[in-house]
Amino acid sequence: MPTKNKAKLFKVTCSDWNGAVRGRPYRKLAIDGKASLESLAINILYAFDFDMDHMFGFYDNLKNWTRSTEGYESMADYGDGDGFPGTQSAKVAKVFHTPKQKMLMLFDYGDEWRFIVQFLGDETLPAGITAPAVLESVGEAPEQYPDWEDEDDYEEEDDYEVEENDAANPDVVNPIPQNVKNFNIEARIRDEILVDAYEAEERAMSWYTYLQDHLSTAFDAKCAIADAQSPLQTGEKVRVLGLAAPEDCTERIRAKIEWEKRQFAVPLEQLAPTRLGKDARQALEDWVYWRTQGYLF
Repeated sequence: MPTKNKAKLFKVTCSDWNGAVRGRPYRKLAIDGKASLESLAINILYAFDFDMDHMFGFYDNLKNWTRSTEGYESMADYGDGDGFPGTQSAKVAKVFHTPKQKMLMLFDYGDEWRFIVQFLGDETLPAGITAPAVLESVGEAPEQYPDWEDEDDYEEEDDYEVEENDAANPDVVNPIPQNVKNFNIEARIRDEILVDAYEAEERAMSWYTYLQDHLSTAFDAKCAIADAQSPLQTGEKVRVLGLAAPEDCTERIRAKIEWEKRQFAVPLEQLAPTRLGKDARQALEDWVYWRTQGYLF
């Protein structure tokens, strides 16, 4: 087989924001070792049906790219960036030199699409196949621009109110669609709430501190959804006094409420405030989003 048919083989997985790859879509790519990182990025995006319409970078810290010690950024090719070299002059063979070596390719610093790029080694391609090439495609690629209805209108409101006849309407009491990823919210949770929180206890305390800081004032609310760990039924009105004690929030965050002349703790995501300030509302939305996505401490 001619030498020119040899290439670098990669497995590229579209991970979640925490770097998890199990069950996620991936592509196996072959590319010439003399190609640039920019060329590698273009081929990765092509393999996932993404448009090359944003800046990107390669980083050696798979979970927190801002703490990387090695990186290559497309913005540096245009005289900008944070000190890392550009991607146009960096060659694939120079950057990826050890089998099983991994880097994070971050695409679009707004939505922060994350691709775990694993170098599998040098490969002699079969006759008739030349690099660059997609050798294997597993899993459906996510939509680059999913349709989040009314997100912009909702963000612009200073306050929101739940009308009396809206108590049973999930679009009003829980405005975040289930299982739809919002990468702006995910980025805020990762970079502002769960910074350096790797263990369950650390995540629980980080969430508790964040919500305690933003929900320190009592407010009125309605029960948005029923929950097996709460006696409240949908539509019932309560007074939220604050968060429950930290020891009651090790598995999920609970709120201390006043209801029928009694005080007890219920899951925070069960409650929809009838009126709440912007910062407090965002904090509550963050938590509801986290729970809606099925994330755990």
